[in-house]
Amino acid sequence: MKYINGLVFLAVMAFILSPYLYIYKLHNTIAANDRVTFEELIDIESIRITYKENIAWNIKHTVGSQKNALSEVMRQGVQVFGNIAVNTMIESRVILAHLRRQAPIWKNVTYAFFESPTCFIIRLGQLGHHPIHIQMTLQDWSWRITAIYG
Repeated sequence: MKYINGLVFLAVMAFILSPYLYIYKLHNTIAANDRVTFEELIDIESIRITYKENIAWNIKHTVGSQKNALSEVMRQGVQVFGNIAVNTMIESRVILAHLRRQAPIWKNVTYAFFESPTCFIIRLGQLGHHPIHIQMTLQDWSWRITAIYG
């Protein structure tokens, strides 16, 4: 029974430490400007979906309060052009360049902890000074960046 408890303890500790090891790998990848490895560490489609959802939310809460034909046309136009812009502008090289401006990653991490068992949040920079928030999600027993805010 002691050995089983020890194995369970080691498995839990490995799980808890795994996102921090991911941050270390991310730090080294960004420092080396390694796009191939960086593309393995991110889920670009999830990042694009998050940006599109943010655009839709902003449209609904800025233009959405008005109920006339012009507002509806503006909402639809912004939604279409926003989706096109996200699909063309959000690429791994752009995200890598954005995160390289925050390098070295280890020095700029001001918060890194679990939001849920499958979601881990990293904050780069101080609150009030336009920090970057990175959301990592556990996908197929591997951590990947699924959203970037800021």
